[in-house]
Amino acid sequence: MQEVSYASVDRIIADAPEGMTKFKIEVDAEHHVGLVTLNRPEKLNAFSMGNPADQPRPEGWTLFDQYMRAVTQELKFDKRIRVVVVTGAGRAFSAGADIKDWSSLEQKASSAQSPFTREGLMIDESTAMMAIWFRHLMKPTIAMVNGPAVGMGADLAASCDMRVMSDDAFFQWAYVLNGLPPVDGGTWLLPRIVGQAKALEWMLTGQRVSASDALQWGLANHVVAADALYDRTMALAQHIAKSAPNVLQAVRFGVETSATLPMQESVGMSYMSAMICREDIRRQIVERAAAI
Repeated sequence: MQEVSYASVDRIIADAPEGMTKFKIEVDAEHHVGLVTLNRPEKLNAFSMGNPADQPRPEGWTLFDQYMRAVTQELKFDKRIRVVVVTGAGRAFSAGADIKDWSSLEQKASSAQSPFTREGLMIDESTAMMAIWFRHLMKPTIAMVNGPAVGMGADLAASCDMRVMSDDAFFQWAYVLNGLPPVDGGTWLLPRIVGQAKALEWMLTGQRVSASDALQWGLANHVVAADALYDRTMALAQHIAKSAPNVLQAVRFGVETSATLPMQESVGMSYMSAMICREDIRRQIVERAAAI
């Protein structure tokens, strides 16, 4: 893995407040895998926008929103990357929103001097944009859940296509414990993974979801010992990345759209995708035949 930087991301970081959550981005160009690491381990990778009350919000976006948009766009169009792995530095995946940061913002929002209305501060579409942008990468994504994944962190992991967990990690949709419903995409994401009844139980209680329960309900694809997590996740990512990028995108798109299409239309979409990927299909079939 080699750490990389992108000009569009660096320009935003130059203006970012010191406390804003940032990512470390690494690329294994040989195996076509990108590793995105939440890099605020001293705060369990809690999400902080820094001090957005003092920042301009073009179209309602904070600098963190702009940063996340730039990161996901660069990952999307980086031709070296076919599969993206997301994880957290240190002993947590992500503790969710930084409570101290959030409390400060709520106090400012209730002030007459605040540039925001109370309703406009937390309850708008911007809080879910991170999960939406990760889903729109058009590349397979894997959450490497190395520790607690809480609130926004749980939703970020759920927005990935697959999840590999260490046996001591857990999920927690703790929004209700802080007096609000899940606003970062979980109400759409989680029921599609584990079903409506179980998603409601986890969200309405705010309970911890152990790695074994996550595996049982299909939220985790694999659960391994902590010291085997990196190797197991990378082995999965590298195995997937052996296929041509167009084929990977076509498979992902076909599965994603199948939830809203009748079977006949879904099969038709897959056939159209196969025609677009015809050259990749021909190459891989010839290579496989030659190896037999």
